[in-house]
Amino acid sequence: MKNKIYIIHENDEWIEPLRKELKNINAPFEEWHLGRGNVDHLDKPPKGVFYNRMSASSHTRGHRYAPEYTAVVLNWLEKNNRRVINNSRALSLEISKSLQYKELEKYGIKTPKTIYCSNKESILKSANTFHEPFITKHNRAGKGLGVKLFNNKKELDSYVSSKDFEPSIDGITLLQEYINAKPKVINRVEFVNSKFLYTVEVDASEGFELCPACPEDQIDEPETQFFGEFCPTIGNKFRIIKNYKRGSLIDKYEKFISENGIEIAGIEYIVDKNGEIYTYDVNTNTNYNSQAEKKSEIQGMKSIAEFLKEELLLLSNIKVVA
Repeated sequence: MKNKIYIIHENDEWIEPLRKELKNINAPFEEWHLGRGNVDHLDKPPKGVFYNRMSASSHTRGHRYAPEYTAVVLNWLEKNNRRVINNSRALSLEISKSLQYKELEKYGIKTPKTIYCSNKESILKSANTFHEPFITKHNRAGKGLGVKLFNNKKELDSYVSSKDFEPSIDGITLLQEYINAKPKVINRVEFVNSKFLYTVEVDASEGFELCPACPEDQIDEPETQFFGEFCPTIGNKFRIIKNYKRGSLIDKYEKFISENGIEIAGIEYIVDKNGEIYTYDVNTNTNYNSQAEKKSEIQGMKSIAEFLKEELLLLSNIKVVA
């Protein structure tokens, strides 16, 4: 087989589990680390399957413009009709909460009340339209960037006026209603090949964890303690729900992702005390909780690796054996 799987990314640690699974099934692959080097655009791109795993939080690892460059690379691949998984549309959703919410609502999926603020004055003024408490978060986020809880406007004013204020890398800060979950859990629904894989329930009674690939000594950073900008890989608070009743919400999720160029993703939602479901984050650069998967027959990265190999075999006109 001459064709390869090409993994587009900027974080070596997050790719390690996928490397392992691809090697286990003898799938040929190559990595394009777009935080470190350029791709030669002089010729047509190689033939193969291209999997985009670019992260909205790349700037926190010194790769400020990696998503912008990824957009250029994806445009080049799509212009040349290459097979791209999580395409340029998916990348646009990964780096913008505003676009995520717009598209989610188009498919009848409820999101929290949110105002998008371009400066400090707008943040403080917008607080007058909310019932307290409320939270801030970044439009271009990941890893819980900018997620902070405020019980009242005075607390918000104190933070925004202080040297601790952390602006979003794209200049847009979200002011959002705080969803009081009953019970204190959040749910993350995983998809591979634009189809439901499983749902993870996360115990949030002591706060919300950080990104899955981050060291354990960082999981108590304050910006992630209130509302679920998390990636589930660390700790024992994660449980894959057996016999999960997918219902109409999952049908809506599948339609939303398949029609937006997303084939691999994790979508997070929370249920309030009245039973209302609010969807608040779409992660197209998804990771998995290794502790939870020990008790499950379904493995996230294994499922991705098998999907990528199947797509490569189809591309190479090799019959896929079930």
